[in-house]
Amino acid sequence: MTFFYSAEAIEGWVVDAETGKPLEGVIVVAHWRLKGGFEGGTPIRELQIFESVTDRDGRYAFPAWGPRFALSGHLTHETPEILLFKQGYKFQSLGNNWYPGVDTTRSEWNGKTVKLERFNGTLVEYAQHLRGLNNDLWTAGFAVGYLAGDFCGWKSFPNMLKAMDELEEKLKPLRLMHRTVAAQLRDADPVLRSLSCGPVSDLLGK
Repeated sequence: MTFFYSAEAIEGWVVDAETGKPLEGVIVVAHWRLKGGFEGGTPIRELQIFESVTDRDGRYAFPAWGPRFALSGHLTHETPEILLFKQGYKFQSLGNNWYPGVDTTRSEWNGKTVKLERFNGTLVEYAQHLRGLNNDLWTAGFAVGYLAGDFCGWKSFPNMLKAMDELEEKLKPLRLMHRTVAAQLRDADPVLRSLSCGPVSDLLGK
């Protein structure tokens, strides 16, 4: 059983799927999630969360990290998961494929170029499309704290939260049941204060 974890640096590029041109301003979050529980599939802790924003060449990068100690849980084969978002585009979730002896210290997407597709549906359809992204961010940034993780992990992806908060302003008139992770964290403000995380409004600026 492994108790010490580490990961190699990651570098990649993002382009527009239609034009092939570099996309600047894509928010990219990478996270390494430990899972455990009765069936071994429950998220229990984030070992590391990084955020990057693509530059004019569409480049993003994350540093190497570790070793880091964890007494319980395990990294699944898809780790690290890389989440990419730019408003007006479909979000993407990237992970490793399974193979015997899969090496979770490396990302299969290191050194590769990712194509983001524009989203052409309605705002309601866009909100539905982003449910998976917001659920994953909520788990990584807050919900894992109920098991063994950090309730304040959301501070690791401020640009993503600000982007979701801007989107929430557009979604408010629609009164949708599923809200963005920024809205969920605003609702959890009393809990965040009691846990010494500070209010999310400090990060979002309002």
